Amino acid sequence: MAGSPMAQDNVKFVMGPNGQMIAIQKEPFVWKKFFIGSGVPVFLMVIPLFLSLYADSMSNWDDDYEYENIDFELVNGTAYTGSFTLESSMVIEWCSVSSYNNSAWYECHHASDDSEMHIHQILSDVVTLVRENGTTIYSANFSLQEGQSIDDCDAEVRNDDAWYYCYMDRESNADEFQIYKDTWANGDYNTEQVGHWNATSGEIQFDDGEDHGMDIDLRIYIEQEIGQWTAATGAFNIDSGDQLDDGFRVTIETMDRELYEQTEGDRGTIDMLIGISMFMCCSAPIVAIGMIIYGFAATGGKPIGIGAVVALVAYPVIGFFTMITSMTASW
Repeated sequence: MAGSPMAQDNVKFVMGPNGQMIAIQKEPFVWKKFFIGSGVPVFLMVIPLFLSLYADSMSNWDDDYEYENIDFELVNGTAYTGSFTLESSMVIEWCSVSSYNNSAWYECHHASDDSEMHIHQILSDVVTLVRENGTTIYSANFSLQEGQSIDDCDAEVRNDDAWYYCYMDRESNADEFQIYKDTWANGDYNTEQVGHWNATSGEIQFDDGEDHGMDIDLRIYIEQEIGQWTAATGAFNIDSGDQLDDGFRVTIETMDRELYEQTEGDRGTIDMLIGISMFMCCSAPIVAIGMIIYGFAATGGKPIGIGAVVALVAYPVIGFFTMITSMTASW
């Protein structure tokens, strides 16, 4: 028996129905079945990874956009200059200004045809309104310099039962604003105008019928254009009347229109590849579990079950990279 197929290494003993021990030949481990059990789920995991990588290679979002920081040099007094050239295939997405100046902030606006960019400075000024004797009327003189406009204002009035705000219509008349008071009492909401200013009179008046002390403060935000860029010259020229701080910098984001349109044209194919990739990736663990059940339940299928277990253990690693690649391609 030692040299025969029925040697103890090849058999297992079980109790028969009559109480006798029966020797049953052990099932041989078939590597072909093992590779089938592990290969099918792994195939469903790896193919989505390659599909996602290919879809990502078709997406040119990272190549569409470029960023450029414009640094400025002092040329004369308070005048600064910088250069920026817009290539013919590029369009301006946005521009912004960064600065270390806490007393002012800046905005950058660009024309719809990308022919110009304008730099605006916004300063904060506090105007003190003084109460007229024996009344609840507060007033103060206020005027703008040439080239300045009102960006916003804030009535700094302390009142627990009401709040105050400024309103201005930039399109119809940017040379005036109104101050409104909102109250909420007994379920009723009420809005009334309690102050106003216009550039013609140059006087701010405020009266809500209440005594707020000797004076109240009105914070006004003043906007002024201090520089511009034109595509024809490719030069930024800035002069705010003061020295710019060292951290003053303009950042411009541009987009390659041709690459953008190419990516948009490939969007349908990219979405289809990602959809197939996600379907296959999600079906891989389901297939692996089904093969595990079949392998350990069917006669001679144990190698398939073991192979499917190995594939299921590897799924989190392969699936993680597939999901990351799919998300990157779909962004």
